[in-house]
Amino acid sequence: MADSFLLFTEDSKEEVTNKVMPLFSDTVMPTLWESSTPCDLPPESKVYAYVADEHAGEIIEAAVSHQWQLAILPHPDARYARRGFCLQANLQKAIEAAELASAKKVDVLRCNNKVLLGSAVLGHGFSLRPGGQAQNWSEKVSKLWDNICNVKDFMPKKLSFTTANESTVTTAAIGVVALEHAHGTSLSRNILPNSHINDGMCHAMILAPRSIMELFRFFITAPFRREMKQPEFLGLIKTKTLTISGASALDYTHDGEPQNAEALVLDTEPKSLNLLVGESLPIEESTSSSKESRKTSHMPAGEAIGAMVGKPLPVIAHAATDEFKELYQLLRENAKASPAFLTLMVLSTLLASIGLYASSAPVIIGAMILAPLMAPIISLAMALTRQDPSLLHASSKTLLTGLCMALGFASFASFVMPMEIVTPEIQARLSPSLLDLGVAVISGIAGAYAHARIDAAKSLAGVAIAVALVPPLAVTGIGLGWLDLHVAWGALLLFLTNLAGIVLAASITFLALGFAPFTRAKKGISLATMAVAIVSIPLVISFMRLSDEAKVIKYLEGKQIGSVTLRHVSARAVGPLELSLEIVTPAALTGFDLDTIKDEIEAKLREPVIMEAQVVIRRE
Repeated sequence: MADSFLLFTEDSKEEVTNKVMPLFSDTVMPTLWESSTPCDLPPESKVYAYVADEHAGEIIEAAVSHQWQLAILPHPDARYARRGFCLQANLQKAIEAAELASAKKVDVLRCNNKVLLGSAVLGHGFSLRPGGQAQNWSEKVSKLWDNICNVKDFMPKKLSFTTANESTVTTAAIGVVALEHAHGTSLSRNILPNSHINDGMCHAMILAPRSIMELFRFFITAPFRREMKQPEFLGLIKTKTLTISGASALDYTHDGEPQNAEALVLDTEPKSLNLLVGESLPIEESTSSSKESRKTSHMPAGEAIGAMVGKPLPVIAHAATDEFKELYQLLRENAKASPAFLTLMVLSTLLASIGLYASSAPVIIGAMILAPLMAPIISLAMALTRQDPSLLHASSKTLLTGLCMALGFASFASFVMPMEIVTPEIQARLSPSLLDLGVAVISGIAGAYAHARIDAAKSLAGVAIAVALVPPLAVTGIGLGWLDLHVAWGALLLFLTNLAGIVLAASITFLALGFAPFTRAKKGISLATMAVAIVSIPLVISFMRLSDEAKVIKYLEGKQIGSVTLRHVSARAVGPLELSLEIVTPAALTGFDLDTIKDEIEAKLREPVIMEAQVVIRRE
């Protein structure tokens, strides 16, 4: 059997003699380790190392060179070695496990030719580095506060990552955490589930957030998660060797020690160390070298890198043009007055006109779904957000074309149909209020989001139904055909309300989703806000009238006046207040009785009214 040795440094000599040596059941030769004159022990020797992190790497190099069977013991100052090799905290148990263990081949990871025990951190690693997770609530709150206070100092750097397969990824990142495996930490359960100490691979976790809001969401939710989940801004690279380079020298920490280098070169020497380890570090005998992999699709690329490097993180993420080419192309297509757009515009207007005359809600809903107006309006919102003159001109032209066609064909329908009846569906579109503006704003947000996110596009039909653009246009055309300005103006105001609300809300949504910086978007959003403010003046008046009507109805409904009861009250606050109601009475009423009831109502409301009453005689 090979000899057994216990390596230690001068500062641990007394502790080794009094506390460590008595814990061994086998015969072990204590040997002083000096960096200047490393020990020359026989190959296949069983070597126990009770040293701090600063000497652990040297001993691992010697063990690889001389083919020792190495067991690293939990020294008080071996924090990174303890994490990297999943050592038991209890020294006695660690020694017992090492004495019973058989040597297993594991990898050795070097960073710039120096053994990496735990992790190398470039920039900010947050709680994603091994052992970086807080254990109790006070630590979690403290880390949360520190991260939030320091977020203004996070400046992305342009970094390039070259793998063993000579593929290169370039991005803007605020931090990188490099490590060999994630066993013994929460990272192994969700972020790096397939990392092993003998798979011939190393891992790089790249922190590349696009905005402060993205970091805030991570910081605030992380303390409440039972398990660490991969955030969207985290890129992952798994490879045998990795070179990280930047525009200038890189400051990083190597197992907690500050370092500086032109580049970080991570190199994995597969299965080069004979390690004596217990069950605390699972080693799969069947594990072979894994394939190289990259998960970097969500990281900044192209134009976005130049826009972010060397600047504080923006509050809201800004997408570069090359990152939403498909969306921009779609919006440009939607801004054109294509034959399909013109055809659907005519059909939806005629269908809406028939539905309005027939007072049929299902037919009107069909016209809403068929109408193509939402597409150029969303394109107009993007044009205002990004200040794109060509898109603004195309979308405005298409929108105006659709508007004229709707008015023309609705007016034509009013001539063809020999009826001048204000149906309930027409009446419902003559008195818009702030409530309609609220519907338009919410629909604008939903429409912009559905265009920006493919997985939400299926909701566009619901948005079209909610905002109902074509029916008010059809009513406006019908009003013009009747030469009834009251009908035409009321419905046109509803359409303008929808248009202004959608454009403003969609523009703000595109800004929030990062399709333009605020400095570029503020002019367009200011114009949309001004339009909404102008439209809101009659809406506020209408809303106040609705509020007054609601108060009157609430006050009079079920009111007892003598022996009669008022019910089914409706009010219209125009000129003298118009009331329509039922009077429930036990006996027939005379004209004098009705005048008395009217006078009583006027006295209670303190204003003149026009009363339209239906008398219901009820006998018990």
